[in-house]
Amino acid sequence: MLVQDGTLFTSYICFRSSFEKVIEMVERRSDSREKEVWPASGRGQIPSLDGLRAVSIMIVFFSHAGLSQLIPGGFGVTVFFFLSGFLITMLLTREHARTGGIAFGAFYLRRVLRLIPPLLLTIALGLGLVALGWAPGDMSFEATLAQVFFVYNYYSLLPGAEQNAVGFGVLWSLSVEEHFYLIWPVLFLLIARGRIGTAHLVGLLAAIVIWRFVRVLILNDGEWAIYISTDTRFDSLLYGCLLAILMARGGLPDWLHRPQIFYAMLGAGLAALLMSFLWSNPVFRSTLRYSLQGLALMPIFFYAVTRSDHILFQFLNNRIMRRIGIYSYTLYLVHFVILNALWSMGYPREGLTITIVYAAVFSLLWAAIVYRFAEQPLHGLRSRLHTQQPRAS
Repeated sequence: MLVQDGTLFTSYICFRSSFEKVIEMVERRSDSREKEVWPASGRGQIPSLDGLRAVSIMIVFFSHAGLSQLIPGGFGVTVFFFLSGFLITMLLTREHARTGGIAFGAFYLRRVLRLIPPLLLTIALGLGLVALGWAPGDMSFEATLAQVFFVYNYYSLLPGAEQNAVGFGVLWSLSVEEHFYLIWPVLFLLIARGRIGTAHLVGLLAAIVIWRFVRVLILNDGEWAIYISTDTRFDSLLYGCLLAILMARGGLPDWLHRPQIFYAMLGAGLAALLMSFLWSNPVFRSTLRYSLQGLALMPIFFYAVTRSDHILFQFLNNRIMRRIGIYSYTLYLVHFVILNALWSMGYPREGLTITIVYAAVFSLLWAAIVYRFAEQPLHGLRSRLHTQQPRAS
């Protein structure tokens, strides 16, 4: 085991050295823009992101629905994290380019308006199903508070932690995201003002990997604890943030769009993902796996956004994929509760079964209702908050 761990750590050192060289090259290309770090970044919808959301929720759904031996559901969550970091950073970039600052109050109010209404409604649905005896679980006030206030990942690790509706265990990921966004707008502003650079983000990514090694090899934490803890997982969001920053600064070279480079980068990304799925070493799975997946997603997202008209990415922008992407947040919240409810009623658990069809239909129906009556009415207010001016500093 020690030899294997030494090999893993050596691989990590090589990975870090190569990654830092890439960042140094990008930094040199950006030196001429030092005074104007954040050029105007455009407006409108970012291509392919709704389609990538759809891919993510389908990975999670089918894995939970009994196909986990074939589909790595945890990777779907990692894609959600990466996408979230990328999108939020792009939006912050646009805001800073437009106003010269960040309106922190408006940022956090937008987060509340985006997350809380679907979350409260879906938790109410789950508890209602439990109360009626249609879904397994308990009526735990303590667990519900932990979920609503985004501390459920750490709460669920406590001895004797309670649960409410079975299936709401997926809410750990919301905790990771919201913990990350307590600090990211501040870090972003420091980068935008030139106080720190992208090299500091690379250093932070490296520190998180080292911390995962410490928790696994020294503190003997298990794979699940590493998987759901904020301090070991927020680099999955940070990789998305880093890509958005590199794109916004114009530091990525034009030759990345040459056909041979395009296919080579995509191939390398997909090969790295495949390796992360197949390498079963337990230390790798809890340490370098998330770093490797974050790096692999960078070229895939870059080309999905900048080459959305390419045949490989066109499907991400069709009407069905975009609609599933729009519903993806509520689908994520509700799907596992519905699956567990169907299983408790005697529907089959493994393989391609009628259970998947019913769960998909009920989940989509609930997501459409929540979107129509809880999310759409708030779009106008959220849009106005995007235009709010930051306070003078």
